[in-house]
Amino acid sequence: MSDQLKKFIDSNREAFDANEPDPQLFNRIEKQMTGAGSTKKMFSMPFRLAAAAVLLIVLSGTVYMLLKKKDPDTTVVEKTTPAYEESVINAEPVYAKQIDHFQEIIDLQQSELKQLEKEYPQLYKQFVGDITELDSSYQSLKTNLSANPNREMLLEAMIQNLQLQSELLNRQLLIIKEIKQKSKSNEKNTI
Repeated sequence: MSDQLKKFIDSNREAFDANEPDPQLFNRIEKQMTGAGSTKKMFSMPFRLAAAAVLLIVLSGTVYMLLKKKDPDTTVVEKTTPAYEESVINAEPVYAKQIDHFQEIIDLQQSELKQLEKEYPQLYKQFVGDITELDSSYQSLKTNLSANPNREMLLEAMIQNLQLQSELLNRQLLIIKEIKQKSKSNEKNTI
């Protein structure tokens, strides 16, 4: 069978070689492969960025659902409990140290904010609402931690949430400090 095919190819070699493809064919193929000349853009995203985006969307939905159920008027700044399980602490000591560190900072900042409740009650309520949003997403991460196979990603998200809480509390305390300074300067100007 292969001998017959060889004979056929050899006897018709000139007919095969006479027909060459259009020179523009290779140019069109190359444009399609490289995407040159097309208006479509390929979208590629690193895996970590895609995972972070998915996590952010999930957290936003969770926070929305939790806030929808809660009454913001009854919320008070409370000392948050460590948001990790003992088994995770033993398995991930680096994360446990970071969580403890941020937890201590947040506790100090919350106690500072609590002292200002009597002077600025409405501002205090607004600030507590903001912190409660972040804390509820943090608690959601905490509950998902034991069931999730990718604990490292969740622990990183928890630490990032604690960083955000700390930064938010810092900004809130700075706002109150600025308000106090403005009120002192107004008092001096009126005297």
